[in-house]
Amino acid sequence: MLDISSNDPKAGGSQTVGRAIELLRLVSSSARSGIRLGEVVAASGLSRPTAHRLLKELVDSNLLMRAEGKRYFLGHFAYELGLSAAAHFHLRDMCASYLERVAKETGDTVFMVVRSGSDSFCLDRKTGAYQVKVFSLEVGNRQPLGVGAGGLALLSWLPESERDVLIAKMAPQLAAYGGLTTQRLRGLVAQARKLGHSLIADYAIEGVTGIGLPVLDRVGQPIVAVSVTAISPRMTPAHQAEVLRVLQREVARLQDMLNQTAPALRK
Repeated sequence: MLDISSNDPKAGGSQTVGRAIELLRLVSSSARSGIRLGEVVAASGLSRPTAHRLLKELVDSNLLMRAEGKRYFLGHFAYELGLSAAAHFHLRDMCASYLERVAKETGDTVFMVVRSGSDSFCLDRKTGAYQVKVFSLEVGNRQPLGVGAGGLALLSWLPESERDVLIAKMAPQLAAYGGLTTQRLRGLVAQARKLGHSLIADYAIEGVTGIGLPVLDRVGQPIVAVSVTAISPRMTPAHQAEVLRVLQREVARLQDMLNQTAPALRK
């Protein structure tokens, strides 16, 4: 069982639980390759002893596992939790037909992401018929909000005060994504708010451009975001306009459907 007590006199149990959750998110973001203790320390800002203790407790709880090479991966219990949650969370199935229409009409790769703390989490992906496919994210992968078009759309439509806190929190991670900085990210957010959609290139993958739109609830908070991504030479102004037209239509329909079924989603 995870020990939520803390050896740090300044940290209560709730703070330790919060730190453990952030470590789970961090390990999840490196789901394929795993992550070393030193990388966890650098990305989390925790001291090495604190990070090591929390990681050990998560391993003991089977939420993480430590493989050869001293890399940490999600553990069996995390997988079981995911399966249990999936049985009660039908958002992916509900949205699939909207994403499929966008992929078919644009010919490009379509992603749906949700917010997970300061990350975007890829919930679904559909591919169009265009011969050059863009697989910048796989289903189940996560990256900092603002790195991809979908995450940038989510970040841009959060309340300003919440957005500022998240950008400051993500600062240590951003440089790994094409040299992204907090200043540049704030500029991309301002551009998204002005345009009414996110537009980003080269940060998730060099030579790739994405356009994204948030799906908002009744009070204007983002539920999910849908984005279309293609190689940059394909994303001419004319193609961007066509992509945006299809995205706006399907996101409007999706938003209406989700808001009508909101009580069911909360069950």
